Amino acid sequence: MRSRTSIVSLAILCGILCAGLFVGRAVAAPAEDARKAALIEGAKKEGKVVWYNMLTVVEANVVAKKFHEKYPFITAEMYRSGAENMMTKITAENQAKKYIFDVLMITAAESELLRRKGLFAKYLSPERKFFPENLRDAEGYWTDQYLNLNVIGYNTKLVSRQDLPKTYEDLLKPRWKGRMGMDTKAYNWFASVIKHMGEKKGLEFMKKLGEQNILFRTGRTLNAQLVGAGEVQLGIAVYNQRIEEMKEKGAPVEWLALEPVVPEIHPLSLSAHAPHPNAARLFLDYLLSKEGQEVIASFFRIPSRSDVEPRIPAMRKGFTIMDPDFSMVDQYDRYVKLYRELLMKK
Repeated sequence: MRSRTSIVSLAILCGILCAGLFVGRAVAAPAEDARKAALIEGAKKEGKVVWYNMLTVVEANVVAKKFHEKYPFITAEMYRSGAENMMTKITAENQAKKYIFDVLMITAAESELLRRKGLFAKYLSPERKFFPENLRDAEGYWTDQYLNLNVIGYNTKLVSRQDLPKTYEDLLKPRWKGRMGMDTKAYNWFASVIKHMGEKKGLEFMKKLGEQNILFRTGRTLNAQLVGAGEVQLGIAVYNQRIEEMKEKGAPVEWLALEPVVPEIHPLSLSAHAPHPNAARLFLDYLLSKEGQEVIASFFRIPSRSDVEPRIPAMRKGFTIMDPDFSMVDQYDRYVKLYRELLMKK
């Protein structure tokens, strides 16, 4: 039995630790309040924030409206497009030393390329602690806004459950020849699967997959729609949120995850030359906040914040997801060339 003295000592120690924790929190709260107040004061003078993003027009307008309701003294101006057009625009602006955007949301490879060019500033938003370590840059250059998962979409009227592929190799079966569709630019999926399988095996797999007479069309949404219309029976590397949207509208579609699932992340970054730096930081905090991530979830997208569930929780549960991998950036042109040669036969 512990002595009375040791019990008293333990109680005192616990009291000291608890008091220290309380003091730490008490100090942190006013400091954060002061930081946010300073941002708000600065943002009022700036009046707007310019956000380049890859959401749909409808989705981006909803986000801007919600943010404006919270901070009516800031207007969110936007430019949205696909990654390729976005890169062309940002590169041209940077070369001309025209610094227009404050906050950027783009896909992983493009984000890394821009980071290496020095276009981003570090920003350690207090909301970052709610995001998994593999979905935020340790130095603070980016935090992921949402995930797209590359899955297999299929037409439920044309494909029986017993015929469904269970592995990537199952896509090579004669059953699927001439009956699959795919995006013309699924480069990240391509590079990630090769890396997972190993270079030699992965390239052999892709060469055989290219012999399956895949129908290529540009755009993940269009490819999902082709599945729903029955023009193809399977869609390779379509996004599961798009399939869920179509299901809600009555389309005969479903999706399955071939493991490990390749994610597409969408890092949020602060411009190194932000014209409206206070509004930009306030906007980033909002996008990463629980409220902002719940808005993202309302679009059927998969929020990256740990304490916010997707609209359909099963969209990111029950299967293994690869960690985001930026290494393809070092061989980006090579993977694009191989994609076109092996899969598209160009």
